[in-house]
Amino acid sequence: MTMWSPELTGRTGPRYIAIADALASDIEAGRLGAGDQLPTHRALADSLGVTVGTITRAYAEAARRGLVGGEVGRGTYVRGQPDRGNALFAMSRKAEHRPNTPLIADMRHNFAPRLAQDDSINRAMTAIAAENIEALLAYQTHEGMREHRAAGAEWVAMGGVAAEPERLLVTCGGQHGTAVAFNTLLEPGDTLLTEALTYPGVRTLARMQRLRIQGVAMDSEGLIPEAFEAACRQGSPRALYCMPTMQNPTGTMMPVERRRRIADIAERHGVAIIEDDVYGYLIDNAPPPLSTFAPTQGYYLTSLSKCIAPGLRIGYLVVPSGQSDRFLPAMQATVWMASPILAEIARRLIADGSAHRMAEARRQEARARQNLARHALGALGWRANPVGLHGWLRLSDPWRADDFAIAAAAKGAPVTPIGAFAVTRTKEQAVRICLGAASDRACLARALGELAGLLVAAPEPYLSVV
Repeated sequence: MTMWSPELTGRTGPRYIAIADALASDIEAGRLGAGDQLPTHRALADSLGVTVGTITRAYAEAARRGLVGGEVGRGTYVRGQPDRGNALFAMSRKAEHRPNTPLIADMRHNFAPRLAQDDSINRAMTAIAAENIEALLAYQTHEGMREHRAAGAEWVAMGGVAAEPERLLVTCGGQHGTAVAFNTLLEPGDTLLTEALTYPGVRTLARMQRLRIQGVAMDSEGLIPEAFEAACRQGSPRALYCMPTMQNPTGTMMPVERRRRIADIAERHGVAIIEDDVYGYLIDNAPPPLSTFAPTQGYYLTSLSKCIAPGLRIGYLVVPSGQSDRFLPAMQATVWMASPILAEIARRLIADGSAHRMAEARRQEARARQNLARHALGALGWRANPVGLHGWLRLSDPWRADDFAIAAAAKGAPVTPIGAFAVTRTKEQAVRICLGAASDRACLARALGELAGLLVAAPEPYLSVV
């Protein structure tokens, strides 16, 4: 049994959370390794001068994060590195709720807002059901049926990507497209560059594929070209994953000239650019996608989840000319093929203009919701694109991101702290706030009002023991 004792100096918030956080830090730093047995509840409680109940809650929190395991009578053992890159962990971390506080709006999840019922999907499904659907129920080629790839090419063209159907693969949404790109372009041990703050799902994919992930510095216009070139020279990275348009979590928009510079650097160093453009549909007259400036190194992906329906699970991955075949093994090994029935629904929605109309409706709703956010938080550190579904709230002293997230959850308006997105340690204190999951604008306005009230008040002191 190890004589581990957590260093709690400077850690605020509930004591059991501080102990769990200290445990995670020591595992990450290598001071504790997989298989190490932790002190008993009583021994650690006596060492820290807290109650046994506090240690019980701390170990339970650590177990929930996947850090420790064990059985009654055998003790508690370290399992390994904390999975902070796991989006589910980042989104579901339990905060301190006040008794009987109802949930006003969950602002941790970057969902598209629900709109008034549109029967376009119903009509497409009805039409398909009335036809001979034998071909849609059979195995198809891994990249998707020709007509479905053609529809995808038509859809991405509206975002500025001119691609022949032969350069496009139909995927099961954007996350699957990212996984296919990673599996094709990267090998275990390779270095993947991302923005310093990035989408948590990418960190999960990188961990699963045993990639070395490295964050690149950002500013108010996104990825900094000089920092990207320095990373290319020093570390021999294989690929860059980034979101130039409506970056998640910060909402930044990379200008055209910077896109050109980053593409030129990638072309010169042979670094693949995996461009995630799932939010591009929200922007009228958006800059050309970054990948269009990198003809041999640009890989573009998007999906219909945010603009039409997440349950449709259809996305599109565009690759450079002549490279489609190298992606087919990853498609075969993961899903074999995207569902032809779902891809056919998407094709019909694109063909008759329904997809464009539904995307426009969400653009208008996103703009209205951003107006509410700007009114409530605009003078309090809020930064967002005027039509974005999320925004970045920078916190002022004495607020810390984790404490603010706990306080926001207690008010019925949970948000996600910066730690869920940070590739490397950061001193910045900020949270991401998503506007789409609120059931309606009235609920969103209430939740934003609660957050504004927290920002103008000092954090409440927590009891040192539970």
